[in-house]
Amino acid sequence: MELLTSEDFKNTRIQPEWTAMDYLLEVVRVDQEKMQEQTFLNEKKNGRLKRKRRIQEENSKNKRPITSYPPKPLMPEGLKQHIVENMGGSNCVLVIQKQLFFSDVNPQASRLLIPFSQVESHEFLNESEVERLKNKEAIQACLVEPSMEETDINFKWWDMRKNSMYVITTSWNSIVKNNRLKAEDVVLLWSFRVDSTLCFALQKL
Repeated sequence: MELLTSEDFKNTRIQPEWTAMDYLLEVVRVDQEKMQEQTFLNEKKNGRLKRKRRIQEENSKNKRPITSYPPKPLMPEGLKQHIVENMGGSNCVLVIQKQLFFSDVNPQASRLLIPFSQVESHEFLNESEVERLKNKEAIQACLVEPSMEETDINFKWWDMRKNSMYVITTSWNSIVKNNRLKAEDVVLLWSFRVDSTLCFALQKL
């Protein structure tokens, strides 16, 4: 509570017939008005603070969380040099990064499954290749193994119930054996072109 000053009585008109009681009543009246004014100012200030706080809370709710994405893998320089300088390849594209399951290294299955849902991009195929695959025709391609050995494989498209996937067959068992691939290994499959011919490279992490 603030004390009254002479400034608070600047609008008071003192009458000659006032008694001591009248002066006291005037002091009480001015004091109450000042208290009401101060209360109003405080409520107004608190209202602004509450509105400001509410706006800040709404803004913080509306802010999109910052999502950090892992950096995209880069092709090792040794593999890239082999493709470009030794094979005359270009347009290297990451097809998939995948953890191998037992079914991928099982000799009885002899194939690598590449689910569409995990493929980075399907743009590594041209329109003609897509049509051939949809017509159940296998594409013969060269695959560079992690050991840098070049192997011929068949690249296919399988529709399995509700899921579609690419499949590498032919020579897959020898690729698994030569590079000691096992379940839970993580591999990256890259595509590239030699002239216009589709090729692949397998990288073991």
